[in-house]
Amino acid sequence: SIMQSVEEFRKNFDSVYYNKLLNIVEPFEKERKKNLAKVILCIITIIIIVPLIPQLYKYGDSFLMSHYTNLNFEDRTHLLIWLVSIPVAICVFLLIQIIETIKGFENSVKRTVMPLILKSLHTFAWTTQQSITIDFVINAKLLDDFNMKGGDDNFTGRYKNVDIKMWEATLMKKSGVGSKKIIIPRFTGLLVALFPQKQYNGLTIIKKDKLINVISDGLQQVNLEDIEFEKEYNVYSNDQIEARYILTTAFMERFKNIKLAFRASKIEASISEQGILLAISTNRDLFKVGKLWRPVADYEQFKTMADEFASILELIDTLKLEQNIGM
Repeated sequence: SIMQSVEEFRKNFDSVYYNKLLNIVEPFEKERKKNLAKVILCIITIIIIVPLIPQLYKYGDSFLMSHYTNLNFEDRTHLLIWLVSIPVAICVFLLIQIIETIKGFENSVKRTVMPLILKSLHTFAWTTQQSITIDFVINAKLLDDFNMKGGDDNFTGRYKNVDIKMWEATLMKKSGVGSKKIIIPRFTGLLVALFPQKQYNGLTIIKKDKLINVISDGLQQVNLEDIEFEKEYNVYSNDQIEARYILTTAFMERFKNIKLAFRASKIEASISEQGILLAISTNRDLFKVGKLWRPVADYEQFKTMADEFASILELIDTLKLEQNIGM
């Protein structure tokens, strides 16, 4: 059955949580406590070792000076560096252990829980395949030029006849070679592509208001009635009438809601005949379940995930994307 409302989505989510999830995540609780103990032990060890490093250098130096008088300054320094590098290496090793333990636990919970949640919700499927094509991103004319990409989670879904694709992406621009190679991050966060039944004719772009916005040819600024929205965003379009038709008060509210739900640093959008692209910038690892510091069955972390999904469904409702009507 296709989900018909955001209310239904949330109700469904809660019933999945209480009836299925609790039983499935319960066995992870033991594993979580074991991993948490390991991480705490590593942290304590690092806290003990770090202050000892300068002491080791200082006392090591005076020990070598008094016991090995034939050593010159250079040799003594080499020996000391070698001596100090041992505790440093131990700390680095422990740090890697901490990161891998946290990540490993999150991933094992995610791999078990994610497919189940999504299957029960009938709205989204989780995939490791990149769901949004690079061409779609380029044609949206929203993000600065990039030539490198990385990614994490991907989702595909359908809500009220609107296809939804999500890609947790990192886009970068690489220039120069060898020692002159520079990599500039262009975007980190979630890209959401919506393929509505409704056809748009023009190209409308919503950018965060900043001093210089590089805008593609043929687009003109759209003046908005909403003063608050104007303060934060600039809108450009090659079809002023269509842009105003899209940018209703309700749309602007939903747009701001998505930013809140994802705790994003910024959100931008492109609306054109190919569909809608939302670029939600955030450095958080999204759709995260299985935090080491919280009980596995903790409702809040699952609710955050439901809010993230719901905010996108609400935008589809507001734009009436399922309706194939003209302007």
